[in-house]
Amino acid sequence: MAADPRSVLRRLPPDAVQFQVILGSLLGDARLVGLPGERRMRIVHRADRHDYVWWKYDRLATFAADPPAQRAGALRFETVAHPIFDDVARLFRGGGGMGHARRDAVAKLLRPLGLAVWLADVGRLELRPGEFLPEQRELALAS
Repeated sequence: MAADPRSVLRRLPPDAVQFQVILGSLLGDARLVGLPGERRMRIVHRADRHDYVWWKYDRLATFAADPPAQRAGALRFETVAHPIFDDVARLFRGGGGMGHARRDAVAKLLRPLGLAVWLADVGRLELRPGEFLPEQRELALAS
């Protein structure tokens, strides 16, 4: 029996940008779904946030199961199962709910880009896909 081609993705580590999008999303509206060893991230936003969802997808496409799809007035996509999601689950208290982060642990990992994603998720900041320049990307990931 042939292996699922998506299983190869489990061996690819996220880069610095992808990690910050993952962390910021989980601090915001994203959720981890699945049991340990099979966890994946689900991203769901209102359909009017189309550009923002595609911005996230463009950064996480390597780990996405399928492109964003509209359902019940929302645009959503999920990642494939990946060990990174078991790792980040330890940063949060409680099962699937991401609302209770261990602040000491998260603060050490969060960079400006992750903070911007978090704030964009909760509606306090607007990330415009076409306005994030390469120089800004470098600055956003600086310690």
